[in-house]
Amino acid sequence: MMTTDDLYEFDLNGYIIYRNFLSTRDIHRALTILKNCHGAKGSGKFSFFELDSFFMELMAHPRTIGILKIMLGDWLRFDHAFGLKMTKKEPIHENLHAGPLQNQRSFWYQWAPGQIMHNGLLKVSYTLNDVHPGDGGFICIPGSHKANIAHRPNHDSHLVINPSMQAGDLLIFTEALVHGSRQWTANCDRTALIYSYAPGCLAWKNYDLVKHNLQFATTELQRDLLRPPFVGNYDEHTLQHTGEWPTDRRSKIRG
Repeated sequence: MMTTDDLYEFDLNGYIIYRNFLSTRDIHRALTILKNCHGAKGSGKFSFFELDSFFMELMAHPRTIGILKIMLGDWLRFDHAFGLKMTKKEPIHENLHAGPLQNQRSFWYQWAPGQIMHNGLLKVSYTLNDVHPGDGGFICIPGSHKANIAHRPNHDSHLVINPSMQAGDLLIFTEALVHGSRQWTANCDRTALIYSYAPGCLAWKNYDLVKHNLQFATTELQRDLLRPPFVGNYDEHTLQHTGEWPTDRRSKIRG
């Protein structure tokens, strides 16, 4: 579910942060799993579904899926995921990327008549460490998901913000938002679990590179989120000309 305040915040900025989303226990569990595995110790991106069933559970987190159904509709799907680790010792390429209608128009944000939101690819990031002002990491230009000018200023522009977060916070943003990364400067490492979701008819990543994750799914919801892309909730019969249309998402918005 999303409140009207949530919708307004996301519409205004192109991202929203849900504070204290994960419990202390979940944060500790995720960090312990990553600490004890070899593949996630270095800097950069890493895969994690094969490490523990907990990460598949996060992919289908009921509260997260409830929010995403407002943003993407009931017929949403998981697209891809990766873990991200940054240290102050490892330099990164500071950059801004994405924006409206980028990546073969798979990044979009718009509203249809009737107060229904439509998104292309969305990012869901679970924050596993505190991020204080100036620490670096995720940066973005609020409101750029609705920009009419295709422009990316320098990453140190006054238009760019570096949101503060605490361990357990959930960040959701549309890929239509111009965003990127800034050099990590804090003494602790930055660790985040990043999941991408899309409308059910869209695939950003080649499905052949994603379908192996089905072996880690243990519930019907997890398997359903891992289905290949196609148009659902509407079955067109050429002779009868009948169909079943998607559920009205407005019923899930709370004032």
